[in-house]
Amino acid sequence: MKYTLAAVLAFAAVPAFAQESPDALADAFVATIVAEDSAALAALYTDDADSYDPSGFVQKGRDEIAATWQMFFDAYDGFAASLNRKGEYGLDKKSHAAWGLWTMSATPTGGGEEVVWNGRFLDLAVKTDDGWKYRVDHASMMAPAPADDSQ
Repeated sequence: MKYTLAAVLAFAAVPAFAQESPDALADAFVATIVAEDSAALAALYTDDADSYDPSGFVQKGRDEIAATWQMFFDAYDGFAASLNRKGEYGLDKKSHAAWGLWTMSATPTGGGEEVVWNGRFLDLAVKTDDGWKYRVDHASMMAPAPADDSQ
């Protein structure tokens, strides 16, 4: 399933509310990035979540997740994001795994050209009393395409 900005605009105003399904959780995740709302984004995780970011570091818990995203949001403006699920698996009625590709773009805060990032993701979501939340997520950057020297 592909999630784009148009598909998640309805969730942008209330991304921290309980997510009724893993799909709604993914929609809310994209919406919080577009909204540049690190607190709402961190609220989509369990208290003890692990988030492996593309730089290779791991954030443990909501406070570290929010702080890392806030640094990113401070450095860039005008975010666009999408997730393209390539697969998913309901482990049971209370846990769900999904994997696929992501794209994100933004412009440096001080100005300049838009930067586009592409990568892969794998996440594990769990159903809590407050709705679906991420327990673990892992994102990695895709290597840039080799330069075409034939021209």
